[in-house]
Amino acid sequence: MADANLFLYAILAIFIGALIAFTSYIWSTNCGLYEGFTYVKALASSMKAENLQDHMGHSNMGSMHRENFQDQMPDSHMGSMHKENFVAVGAGLPNCMNTSKDCAALYEMLSTRAVKTEEGPDDLRELQLILSKISCFKRDLMGAAGVVEATRYQPFSTAHDLEPVAETTARCFAKTIPQRDLALGLDKWGGRGTFLIKRLCTAQNLSDAEEHEALRLFGDAMADINDIALGACCTSSDAVIAGQKQPRMVGGFEPPSLEGLRKYEGYY
Repeated sequence: MADANLFLYAILAIFIGALIAFTSYIWSTNCGLYEGFTYVKALASSMKAENLQDHMGHSNMGSMHRENFQDQMPDSHMGSMHKENFVAVGAGLPNCMNTSKDCAALYEMLSTRAVKTEEGPDDLRELQLILSKISCFKRDLMGAAGVVEATRYQPFSTAHDLEPVAETTARCFAKTIPQRDLALGLDKWGGRGTFLIKRLCTAQNLSDAEEHEALRLFGDAMADINDIALGACCTSSDAVIAGQKQPRMVGGFEPPSLEGLRKYEGYY
């Protein structure tokens, strides 16, 4: 009985030894074992390599799935996916160019000429900003939604603004801007724009006829936005916000008993 057990142990030992030798041979040929690289290290290295290959395989498959998904998606859907976080300010230069043809024609006239003064590029950029505000102000006031959309992206500049143009648009919709404030804001746009146009015409060596045409285009743009703003902001007492009429806030009230009293000029 003992001899039989020894025989089984011997066979098992031979089988294990052969298995280890065969496995070592496989790893040495496939993994490139070098001196001092033990079987345990080879096994750990191979496991990392397999995990890396599996990971790369899954990532490649993921990219293949994404590519196939993009190929199968219609162009219209892909466009909507790419534009999900895109906010439209206005088309072309200046912003909202298709809203005011006079502003677009003026900018095209002045932006295609070489500027020969140091202040010329800065003057052109500021004039572009003024034209953008005029065009986007017109777009918001003429929009059916009645919301501050295009003008809210226009930056404030103390050189030609009394207040942010988005604030002016909101006050127009709420019918809370006095006509005098609106006129002052538009007048500052007009005065600063005229000054910049004259400097640019001098910097670009334009003829008198070209300068007259540039000033005419700017004057037409200002007259257009002035008429639209007065009609949208000051000819009605009903506030319109987001396309809906809104009730006005309660104003001050003076009792009839105080109407005949003169102004108090003493100390409180």
